[in-house]
This record gives sequence, structure tokens and C-alpha cells, in this order.
Amino acid sequence: MRPAVPREAEQRANRAVAADLDRFHGGSGLWPEWARTEYGDYYATSVSVYAAIKLRADALSRPAAVVYRRAAEGGLLPVGEAHPVQRLLDRVNQWYTRGDLWRATEIYLGIWGTAFWALDRPENGAWEIWPLRPDRVNIVPDRADYIRGFVYQGRNGPVAYTADEVLWLRYFNPMEEYAGLSPLAPARLAVDMGRDGLRFNRNFLRNSARPDFVLLTDENMTDAEVQEFYNRWEARYRGPANPHRPAIASFVRDIKTLGFSHRDMDFIQGLRWSLEEVSRAYGVPKPLLSDLERATFSNINAAERMFWRNTMLPEIQFLEEHLNRMLLPRLGYPDLVVRFDLSAIEALREDENSRVSREAQLLDRGVLTINEVRRARNLPDVRWGDTWAKAPAGGAPAAPTPVGEAPSPAMQGRNGTGTKGVGRLV
Repeated sequence: MRPAVPREAEQRANRAVAADLDRFHGGSGLWPEWARTEYGDYYATSVSVYAAIKLRADALSRPAAVVYRRAAEGGLLPVGEAHPVQRLLDRVNQWYTRGDLWRATEIYLGIWGTAFWALDRPENGAWEIWPLRPDRVNIVPDRADYIRGFVYQGRNGPVAYTADEVLWLRYFNPMEEYAGLSPLAPARLAVDMGRDGLRFNRNFLRNSARPDFVLLTDENMTDAEVQEFYNRWEARYRGPANPHRPAIASFVRDIKTLGFSHRDMDFIQGLRWSLEEVSRAYGVPKPLLSDLERATFSNINAAERMFWRNTMLPEIQFLEEHLNRMLLPRLGYPDLVVRFDLSAIEALREDENSRVSREAQLLDRGVLTINEVRRARNLPDVRWGDTWAKAPAGGAPAAPTPVGEAPSPAMQGRNGTGTKGVGRLV
């Protein structure tokens, strides 16, 4: 009989992480210190944070998540709308649409660096996905299984989930194993500076805290005399009929003009710097955040391509990895694959055109075959795809040449060398 294996030898958690846990980490779990509730206030009160997160969320909701199965001859084939997994991603639950799910996921990741999907399955019903607010979810770690479960702190009490009932997405946090790193964490100081500048400017204008000039006198004026002075001043100098009219005041000994100091004007530069920091933290170019001071049609198009290549494509790959590695096995379909369909994204079409042109050149010279190109695009092989054919100039297409065989004499004559023109540049 095989001897029993000690529990310590069966553990699937990182031993170093398990050493950091203690008995107080059981029960209700670790409170998300990195998912502070006040982070949500920035999304509701900071224009730059709201614009950056909303732009990313809207971009993520555009491409559809398509479920594929692997064909016998290679490549990927869509499973169709009737498949349970595709139907789940298209109809998340009875209240959420497909776009709602991805917008909620990206907004939660943008605010807290973490997103949780509760996987519910009512009796005799289909799977449903419900996004959970990250600042209300506690993670219950486990020494052996890494995560024992999750606890949602609702208004009316806690709700417990097992580890298989929640899909946990997070940005890697080098300082905390069980927490995601919010993009707001490094950008928070700059956002606060911009908010303080706006608050100062608003209060200054609302309170009219500083007049344009001060009249200095040697006498103490009563309130009635001051009010009479204002009435006479407005009667003589207010309105478009009295511009630049000289003023005479026998009791005034000096006039001091007041203006804005450099410190008072810093809030304008502070707002720009705050926007730049948010742009860096979220990977959204400033022209896409309506900073059009130096924008042109050309650099806006370049900013859109940069945004998709450098920000959204890595984000989409991050989500695809979690869906394929974490979600599909829990639903009972480990052999399926989820890919986002990016064919309708205008900013990526120029890259696609360049790719098609490059592939056509390689096919034309015999460096690649049809099947090699199809495999790179997750398409199944075709029976004739391992042959190579090149039409002579001004003539009919030549017969296909199997890869690895010598080309026809006509092709040898075109190459001018008698060597094979297949699989190499000539």
C-alpha cells in the first residue's frame, strides 16, 4: 500500500508565501488595503482619471470575445453562438450585456488594479458572471492551496465564495502577494495636486478674494462714506461709454495695483502636469484625453495606433490568458480558446495591411507556404497549401511546386542559376 503523503508535501501554494500567513489570516480573510474605497472617488471627481479609464473601458468593449476550438488539421474554428461558453460571454447574466461586463472589468482594474468575477450557476440554469466591487472583496489565503476562497462584504452581511467560484484578475503588485496594484497608487499625488489647484481657483473666483487695486488714504472713512464712494465711482466709470476715463480723488494719496503672483498662477501648470501623470499611468496619449494644444490629424492617428499597440493589446492579452487559463477549465472546457476579434479596430488596420503585404512578398518568393501563413493566423491547413507556385511574367500561372522539390526548368531559367527558388530569397 502506498504510504500517506504528508499535507506539507501536497501543498500547491508558494512555500515562501505560506510562511507569511498566520492563523489570523483565516476566517474573513485579508482586507484589501490596496483596494481602498476612496480610490473610487477619483473616478467620480477627477476629469483626467475618469477620461483615461473610460477611454480604456470603451476600447475594451469594442472587440468581441470569440470562443474557438482546435481543428483536427490545425488552426482554430469558432464554436458558434449556441455554444454554452460563447453564450455566457455574449449574455453575461439577465441584467448585464457583453459590453457591461468588459466595461466593469476595465473600470475596476483602472481604479483598484483588481477585478473579481463571481461565477454563479442557479439550479437547472446556465452559468452567469457577476462583477464584484474589489474594495468589498476579502481574499482568504491558504497554506496548502494558495487561496481558500473569497468573502464579499455586502451591506447586509458577508457572502462566501469558494476559490472555483471567483475569477480573480489583478495587476502584479511587487509589495503584496494577495493584492493588485492600482494605477492610481503612483499617480495619486499628481491627481491630488490637480484637484487642489482646481479647488483653489474655484474658491478664489467664487469669493472674489483679491481686488484689482487698493486706494490708500490718510483718513479713516466711515461705512457710509465708503458706500457713497462706490456709488459715485460706478456711476462715473461703469459701462462701455466711460472707458479709460481719468479718475480724480482728492483724499487719495496712493494707488497700489494688485496682480496674480507666480504662486497663484501655478495651478494652470499643475493641471497640465496632473494630466501628463495620468496619461503616463494609464498609457493613454494626451491627445486622446482632449489635450489638443499641439494636436494635428497626423499625430492624433499616431496616438490612436500607439494607444492600441502599447496599451490595449497588452491588456487584451492579459485578459485572454486569464480566460484561457482560469475561466475555461472551471467551466469544464479546458480545450477551448478565447480570442478577441480585433479585425474591426481601425487603428490596427494599417498594421494588418503591412502584415498582409509582407506575407504576400514572402509567399511570392517562396519563403513561406500557404499553410505556414494560415497557421500563423490560426487557420486550418488546406490540402494544396504546402506547394508553391509563381506565375511567369506575362504568362499563365505555373504548376504548383511541392516544397522541397526542384522547380521546373522554366522556373530554373527565371532564377538564372539552376538552383531551387523555394524556401530562400533569390
